[in-house]
Amino acid sequence: MTVLLPVDVIEMACPSAMAVHAGRTLLIASVIPMGVFYATMSTLGLSAAILVTVGWYYAGLLVRLMRHRPIIGAAMLGAGLMSVRALVAFWTGSSYLFFLQPVAGTVATAVSFAVTSLAGRPLLERLAHDFVPLPPALSQRLRASRFFCYTSMLWALMYAGNAVGTVWLLSSSSLGAFLLMKSVLSPLLTGATVVITYLLFRRLLRREGVRLRWQPRALPT
Repeated sequence: MTVLLPVDVIEMACPSAMAVHAGRTLLIASVIPMGVFYATMSTLGLSAAILVTVGWYYAGLLVRLMRHRPIIGAAMLGAGLMSVRALVAFWTGSSYLFFLQPVAGTVATAVSFAVTSLAGRPLLERLAHDFVPLPPALSQRLRASRFFCYTSMLWALMYAGNAVGTVWLLSSSSLGAFLLMKSVLSPLLTGATVVITYLLFRRLLRREGVRLRWQPRALPT
């Protein structure tokens, strides 16, 4: 005989509102800085691209501080990593080291995900809230089931694989080919990890007997 678990209903924000929030965070922290960097590099060169991108990051953080709005953790992380890359690039004058440095950042991110997961305080949980604001009831469920700890290890493996692939591409391809392949393969790898994380999330909800009830989109008044 099949035992049916009682269904708990958790209220969620409107899907379109959550998508807008996640998209805005992704644009600010990743897509726009990457676009600014490549557009500037193609017209003014690498040095100008580095300076303009660093300026974009810190201008965004300053604007949020002046408006008393929450700082996006992913944008702060991006600003810090880009600053370190800029210092090393200008100090050494090596474009190779500039493009190799993200490997160290990627490895550091992988280690951070793994260590904080093992410590029971997964960094992934904080970053998840930057992209998708979760209601307290759902956050408690995910925390109790160690969902963020398990998926942190998944993301740690993804970042480790990304680092290995970046070193291989950089050492075996021209700079132009590296930039092209990196801009395609990295998003694909990240997208695949997002899909797997979502499937694990849905599996957990079914196992826990949890149903999400999405709020309807507010009508304009």
